[in-house]
Amino acid sequence: AVTTLACAAWLLGSPSLALHAFCLEVSYEIFDTFSLGLQRMEPETLIHHIVSPICIICSTQTDVDFRVLCHLCICIDLSGSILGFSKFLLRFSHISATKIYKRLFYIYALLRVALPLIDSVIIVVREVTAKGGFFARFQSIVEDGSTKHGYFARTDWTQLYFWAMAVLNAFNIYFCLVIRA
Repeated sequence: AVTTLACAAWLLGSPSLALHAFCLEVSYEIFDTFSLGLQRMEPETLIHHIVSPICIICSTQTDVDFRVLCHLCICIDLSGSILGFSKFLLRFSHISATKIYKRLFYIYALLRVALPLIDSVIIVVREVTAKGGFFARFQSIVEDGSTKHGYFARTDWTQLYFWAMAVLNAFNIYFCLVIRA
């Protein structure tokens, strides 16, 4: 449903439909967290379920074209569906586990690593440019109105967003390597 809504938002050029897709994705992460329960949830999954909604919520505050965010949403949700189907095949089919993992690796590497990293670069470059460049992030205004270099600017939501994207990208690369192994 999320992938379909994000595709429709992208094709129709509808930011409001994209927002509905993002809200549905956040709802899914919350539902999945509570449906699994803390006893059955691995630490990596818990971190993913916390960081993913942070990324989605922060993304709505960017100046980045919503189609980039839709593309990212499509990649993540489509690969999540394929991952779930692969788990189903591993458990209930007579297909070789090696064959399933090999195919899953290529899909995961494309949809969860390569394309999201490109989207992340687009988002970061756009946001840093909109904020006045990378080095403007290391300035702070002192009380007399002058600029003092060498200090981090006050924390804003973009720092949280960049941190959350970095965590998710690192997890996706890690899981890709686990699938490959």
